[in-house]
Amino acid sequence: MTFELGVAGKVAIITGGGVGIGKETARKLAAAGAKIVIAARTKATLEAAAAQLREETGGEVLAIPADTTSMAAVQALVDATVAHFGGVHILVNCAAAPGGLVRNAIEEADEDALLLDLNTKLMGYFRTAKACAPHMRKAGWGRIVNVGGLTARCTEALSGMRNAALVHFTKTLSDELGRDGITVNIIHPGVTRTEHIEQWFNEMAAEEGTTFEAIVEREAGAPAALKRMLEVHEVADPIVFLASELGSGITGESIAVDGGLSRAVFL
Repeated sequence: MTFELGVAGKVAIITGGGVGIGKETARKLAAAGAKIVIAARTKATLEAAAAQLREETGGEVLAIPADTTSMAAVQALVDATVAHFGGVHILVNCAAAPGGLVRNAIEEADEDALLLDLNTKLMGYFRTAKACAPHMRKAGWGRIVNVGGLTARCTEALSGMRNAALVHFTKTLSDELGRDGITVNIIHPGVTRTEHIEQWFNEMAAEEGTTFEAIVEREAGAPAALKRMLEVHEVADPIVFLASELGSGITGESIAVDGGLSRAVFL
């Protein structure tokens, strides 16, 4: 039995689409026939990713540099997408500093870094949703998937407040847009093998005089039910499901994709 995602011909914007989870989500949506726009601040990385995705999938993949801390830049991104492809049906918000910029004690916490975290992720997601929603309403069909983080559900980092706020934003927006055929959900990835995580864990290993594998075991393997770090496709797959026709009955949900890293019970 095969499942038809129902995204062929749909137009998807993926912020943070040049690397990691965003890039893998773009790959899977392009392979399923969606028309893709990947957005990020670094032009060279973005254009290289778009060229690779076009070669691998044979799909239509457009790279548009954009800074989600600016409403003008976000509006320009959406306007360019609509001018090129004719609309917007899917928004995957993935542009943020992985792990957050404020992970230390409050005495050393940097106010400007925390504000940047909130501006980039919470407000950035707000800006993209605000710009895309009218086009989704016009189409009578839309999917918004926000990539949050497990720090929404734990006390590990002060920057986690951005993810907790995103849960509220997601649920509120799902109520507002549901009548127009638009679903809004949030995914909380666990420790996932991305470019950033590999760099971060290698730096930790060097500082502690140990190995990359030992850091992976401590941070991702030992604490998780699956006893391993997740691969990017394992997070991208649920995002693609929620962005597809198959996820039409799910909205306003906050879903951890963490390999069993979190232990709390959520009803």
